[in-house]
Amino acid sequence: MNLKSGLFFAFFATLTATTFGQSKWFVAANAGAVISKTSTSDTLANPFTTRNRGGIYGYLQGTYDLSKASSLNFKVGYLGTGFRINNDTMPANGMIKQPVNMLSTSLGISFRQRFSTGSFITENFGIALNQQLGGNLTDTIYNQSKNARYRIVHDNIVKTFPAFYLGFGMGGNTEEGHRYEFTVSYQQPFATARQMRVEYGEFYNQNFPLTFRGGNLQVGFTFYFNFGALEKSQDYFY
Repeated sequence: MNLKSGLFFAFFATLTATTFGQSKWFVAANAGAVISKTSTSDTLANPFTTRNRGGIYGYLQGTYDLSKASSLNFKVGYLGTGFRINNDTMPANGMIKQPVNMLSTSLGISFRQRFSTGSFITENFGIALNQQLGGNLTDTIYNQSKNARYRIVHDNIVKTFPAFYLGFGMGGNTEEGHRYEFTVSYQQPFATARQMRVEYGEFYNQNFPLTFRGGNLQVGFTFYFNFGALEKSQDYFY
């Protein structure tokens, strides 16, 4: 890049931040905890039970304020879901913990209602596209490496699938014009992410189906950096 191009780029970036960043454009960091499990519609054979699995997520988010009460949001980042299956008759090594790591992108809209000068509550909804990271299309996982009592066979893994999400939050504004928000949201895919079966008994001659749709509950914190406030902060130092 030559000097003229560099100066033009710097001028354009400054103009963009000054023109569009007064109060409408935000870049946000969103992170928190995830809870997920297998489908509640599955009928598990005795003595197997399904358990919640904890994970984490982290998104980079871009937000544009359509008005004082609504925003358009785009997010991309890591989503760590999964499930746990337990054989309740086994005193040790009775659980299989299966992580399902995803690259998640989403587009949605949020609505804000203020209940004081600097505080608000939000409702948000939108669509997401999840891409599973790693994993074979078919796979077999044993509860332990030696003398395994049961195993999970992945018959089919859908690598990419769409989902919808709903959520709400509570937050406020800083004196510099930034925003912060505590959020809770639920994401549910439109299709099944993994079809599996649990095999157990002598020579694994007994089995039952297991379904992982990829639904998950996300609890986290978001901080929105206002482009206009960042520009004012740079002007202060210069």
